[in-house]
Amino acid sequence: RPAGCAFHPRCPMARARCRDEVPEVREVAPGRWSACHFAEEVPGS
Repeated sequence: RPAGCAFHPRCPMARARCRDEVPEVREVAPGRWSACHFAEEVPGS
C-alpha cells in the first residue's frame, strides 16, 4: 500500500496531503461516512 490515502495514486482529487496523511473515517452528512480529506468537495455528494 502507498503511504497516505490508499486511493491517492488513482484519485482525480488527490493533493499533497493525500500522499502524506491517512484520512480518518468521519461523518460528512447525516448517515454518510467517508475516509477522504476532501469528501465535501466531491461532485454529486
